Amino acid sequence: METPVTFECEGSVLMGILSIPDTPPRRGVVFVVADGPQYRAGVQRQFVTLARAMEQAGYAALRFDYRGMGDSEGVHRGFEHVDADIKAAIDALLAHCSSIEEVVLWGECDSSAAVLFYAYKDKRINGISIANPWVRTEEGRARTIVKHYYLRRFLEKAFWSKLFSGQFRFKASLDSLWQNVMKIFRASGRSASTQNAVSDVPDQSHPLPVRLAHGLRKFEGNVLLILSGNDWIAKEFKEVADASPVWRNLLNEERLERHEIPDADHSFSRKSARSEMVRLNLEWLKSW
Repeated sequence: METPVTFECEGSVLMGILSIPDTPPRRGVVFVVADGPQYRAGVQRQFVTLARAMEQAGYAALRFDYRGMGDSEGVHRGFEHVDADIKAAIDALLAHCSSIEEVVLWGECDSSAAVLFYAYKDKRINGISIANPWVRTEEGRARTIVKHYYLRRFLEKAFWSKLFSGQFRFKASLDSLWQNVMKIFRASGRSASTQNAVSDVPDQSHPLPVRLAHGLRKFEGNVLLILSGNDWIAKEFKEVADASPVWRNLLNEERLERHEIPDADHSFSRKSARSEMVRLNLEWLKSW
């Protein structure tokens, strides 16, 4: 059964859709929407598909709109400032479904970051499922472009056709490559001391990957990480994680289950990739 629900968050009324199975569920999943022009349906109705699959598997699922997005009132504050929105959604889930004993948060891209910022602060949360986490830094983006874009271009037939036909713009391409290489060197010097930092309370002066690693380290529940093989955001995450001993240690913990879907794009738009993403989530939920 899908039921529209409204609930309050710091004076604003938020809108959500609650999926409840026939048998009273012990576990409920709250979907945290990504920033930008999205709402509770998700990209390509991703949240609708996931929520219905979870409801059929016996879990309650709540997908909702942040303040200032979709049908919810208020002013949107960005993914780093939605703790109150997530808490209000969890409160609403538990108010409408009193049988729930465990709460799971699901997020993709920058909503994965929002999940990591919040999850450890709320003891009601037992698990988090994150996909293609947003860890954007100037260095990380430049490193990903240089390593994956330029090297891939050299192997493409279209590149060599442009080169030999005289259509290749040498100056613009070399300028772009040089700018990205310089960003890597400049940022490497600044981040060398902070990339591996483990602070009890990292502030805004710390790079985003450091603050997210702090959130993951503080969270004590189960974690599912899904990465798309054909996605720049996922590639950037892997570059950051590979370069950081802190992230490498976190990703090797037993409580964290990691999967990669090779042919998936950022939003799992292909039916086969989305079906695999749904399957991985359901198997993970059943495993603990």
